[in-house]
Amino acid sequence: MDGTASAAAALLWQLIILITSAAASSVHPPQQSHSGCLAVERAALLSFRQAITADPLNLLGSWQGLNCCQWSGIRCSNRTGHVVKLDLRNTMFWEDQLNLYMDNPHGMQGQVSTSLLALQRLKYLDLSGNSLGGQGVVPIPSFLGSLKSLTYLNLSCIDFYGGVPPQLGNLTRLLYLDLNSIYYLQQLYSSDVSWLRHLSSLEHLDLSGVSLSTASDWAHVVNMLPSLRILRLEECGLSMSKPPLIHSNLTALEELDLSSNNFNGPLAPNWFWDINTLRTLNLQLCSMYGSLPENLGNMTALQVLDMQGNDGVTGMLPESLRNLCNLQEVDFTSTSLGGDITQQMERLPKCAWDKLQSLSLVATSMTGNLPVWLGNLSRLEAFGVSNNNLCGTVPLGLGALTNLSMLYLDNNNLSGVITEDHLANLRNLIIIDLSYTSLKISVGSAWTPPFRLLRAELTGCPLGPGFPALFRQQKGISYLDISNTGIADAIPSWFWEQISYASTVDMSQNQIDGELPEKIEAMTWQELRLNSNRIKGSIPQLLRNITRLDISRNSLSGPLPSKFQAPELQALVLFSNSITGSVPQSICDSRNMAILDLSNNLLVGELPRCMPTEMVSNGSAGFSSLKISTLLLSNNSLSGEFPTLLRNNTNIAFLDLAKNNFHGNLPGWVGDLSALVIFRIRSNMFSGHIPSEITKLENLHFLDLAHNNISGMIPQSLASLIGMTSKDIDPRQAGLDGPFVPTSARFGEFMDFEWFHDSLSVTIKGRELPYDTQLVYMVSIDLSSNNLDGNVPEEVGSLVGLINLNLSFNHLTGNIPYQIGTLQLLESLDLSHNQLSGEIPGTLSNLTSLGDLNLSYNSLTGSIPSGPQLDTLHTDDPASMYIGNPGLCGYPLPNNCTDNNPFREDNEDRSTEMYLLLGMLVGFVAGLWLVFCAFLFKKRWRITYFRLFDDLYDQVYVFVTVTLATSLRKSGRT
Repeated sequence: MDGTASAAAALLWQLIILITSAAASSVHPPQQSHSGCLAVERAALLSFRQAITADPLNLLGSWQGLNCCQWSGIRCSNRTGHVVKLDLRNTMFWEDQLNLYMDNPHGMQGQVSTSLLALQRLKYLDLSGNSLGGQGVVPIPSFLGSLKSLTYLNLSCIDFYGGVPPQLGNLTRLLYLDLNSIYYLQQLYSSDVSWLRHLSSLEHLDLSGVSLSTASDWAHVVNMLPSLRILRLEECGLSMSKPPLIHSNLTALEELDLSSNNFNGPLAPNWFWDINTLRTLNLQLCSMYGSLPENLGNMTALQVLDMQGNDGVTGMLPESLRNLCNLQEVDFTSTSLGGDITQQMERLPKCAWDKLQSLSLVATSMTGNLPVWLGNLSRLEAFGVSNNNLCGTVPLGLGALTNLSMLYLDNNNLSGVITEDHLANLRNLIIIDLSYTSLKISVGSAWTPPFRLLRAELTGCPLGPGFPALFRQQKGISYLDISNTGIADAIPSWFWEQISYASTVDMSQNQIDGELPEKIEAMTWQELRLNSNRIKGSIPQLLRNITRLDISRNSLSGPLPSKFQAPELQALVLFSNSITGSVPQSICDSRNMAILDLSNNLLVGELPRCMPTEMVSNGSAGFSSLKISTLLLSNNSLSGEFPTLLRNNTNIAFLDLAKNNFHGNLPGWVGDLSALVIFRIRSNMFSGHIPSEITKLENLHFLDLAHNNISGMIPQSLASLIGMTSKDIDPRQAGLDGPFVPTSARFGEFMDFEWFHDSLSVTIKGRELPYDTQLVYMVSIDLSSNNLDGNVPEEVGSLVGLINLNLSFNHLTGNIPYQIGTLQLLESLDLSHNQLSGEIPGTLSNLTSLGDLNLSYNSLTGSIPSGPQLDTLHTDDPASMYIGNPGLCGYPLPNNCTDNNPFREDNEDRSTEMYLLLGMLVGFVAGLWLVFCAFLFKKRWRITYFRLFDDLYDQVYVFVTVTLATSLRKSGRT
């Protein structure tokens, strides 16, 4: 219905336009020139404005008065007075995307009105960078296909959604079509691009970000546009495992961008190698493989060749590359070219040495020394060979690159010294990166460099022991990293002055001593890293512009500043100092704080409660919740109950209050901390029960409540801890970020945790081990050294992600649940010093990952199970796993199960005797019944038996009588 109504409205509007135009023409015949716009077109523009609900840049602010030709963004024909150009481009959109992540605060909002159909002479329409798609629910208006005079149509970076209307194929005069939706990736699609065939005059086509994954004939269609000069199909979901067998008809094509498509096919042969008019060929991140073809040398007009991100590209650069005399930019970043860098660079066309402006061979697995003739690339502005296996020194020819502005030599085995001779002529140098090499910059203290650096990254370079003189004249530098450079010196006053306007300064992991300047709050730094040095003195007032401050592992003393006058502060990292006093109340005002790490200091007192901001339904005060995602306060002397400043905090992911003096019960609302991943409160004085609400923490990976006074039973609903029920835990895929995650995305460019080097200790396998970025992979429950009673819940068997389970030193009773045998990832199990009874479940032999087991000092009975894994544990003293259980027998205990009971042998003899008697009795009865049955059914047998019996009786009788008579006779004689 909506589509029909829209079409009807469009047709009605066209009819009104035609009638009005005809009437206007009859009253006012055409003239040679016009000083104002036509009334019908002015009305159409005003109707368009009414459909715009927001105009932050006030692009339509001048749309007043009768002469619409003088309005902003409008141009009319001098001859006819018709509107021929409508340009309402949001020029700030692309700048916004760098920092504001799709918010688009400067774009117009609303919809494209069908009133534009009145502008039938319109040739140029640009609405790019605005929010005219109803936040991704409105498609590209199909009625635009009726503006047949259009030669230029730019609808890029608008939040349209749905299929690209094939009606755009009616715009047969189009020279320029831009539907780029790369910032709204895959919101637009076109399953059939045959409509493009009608745009035979098209010179510029940009469909980047438009899904063409089901448009199998896209290559054939674009090949039928012979006038094309620019073709951009970046990230369109294209696939081409078998390149189409077509001969290119694009004889005018100058730029081809197929980047970020998963072609997953060979680099050669391919249809585009025949286009010898190309000036720009962009194939980055296309999953192509193989060697560069020789016919690359036929592209003699080529100026830009971008192959980065195709790690399957291998081999030497082709000899034919020497024909490309117009090359200006070459990028093979993250390919696998390999080989000696000098030999590879010698394949670059010598006829282009005076034209080449950018050369990137970053992460290409190259070896060898930098070529001594490097200085012959006289026009070079950017040179990158980072992340290779290069060695040797930097040639002096580097100093001949007078146009060089960016130099990246980092992450190589380069050594030696870069002297004034290398740098004296580099007057345009603004970026230098020598980090993670052994290169040393050595210049005199009186030397004045000809350049002004904006960015210097020298991590790991041997610059010390004094402060490098290179920075004496670098006032205005924006980013400086001289961490881990062997500096063992006090920070000179001139250095503070030179870097006073920097945004990021990293001097961590040195031996810098001295104190921070008194007027540090006047600096403009946004990020300062001084961790792992010898800085002493008190903490000055924080810089107002600071967002990240890390002065951990130093010798700072005294209290924290009473006022946190840094409204943009996101990370305050001060662990491992000697800071005293309490946490100030002003911390409650740090609304942007994401990380607060004050662990391993001398802090005392209670944490601030923060002021109540609202009343909850039961009338109690609700507390203003900070946005902290990481709160690390371990190893201090803080006291009080569980901190209420965390209440209602749905951001907190890492919480460590261990080794303090906190007391009281764990509140039930701890279950509302839905983002919690690491919860560590060991070695405090907490009491009461473990609240059942704790099992609501679906993201929890690490639970440590050890060494407290917690009593009661372990919650039964452990299966609700979904974060522990998976064997495949990847915090990065789950969107988890923080100091214990290798990479970060949650805060985007606002927060980068890779610089944050704190760690937490984990008691596992009987030892306390430090964990940093691997902590989130340590799925662990430690409830040891409390007063817990009751059974070990059978639901523990559902936590198949568990690596460590420690319930020792409690009062647990009952059996060890056999379900523990399902925990295939379990490496450490400690149930010692409890009152567990019954037999050890044989399922423990299934735990093939088990590296430590302790079941000592319980009341377990029966034989000890064996298995390939169990028999390899504690080989130095295997019995220690089971001691303190008198009822256990078998290896590795000395009492074998056959000798374990003193009455076992007698019992076995009596059983044998009983079985023998029972067998004899059964045999006698069976034999008796056999004879009885035989006599019962066989008469002859009976007669024969009784005759024999009578004969035997007679014989016995005679024998007895004769014998008796004989005996009497003999006795009578006597």
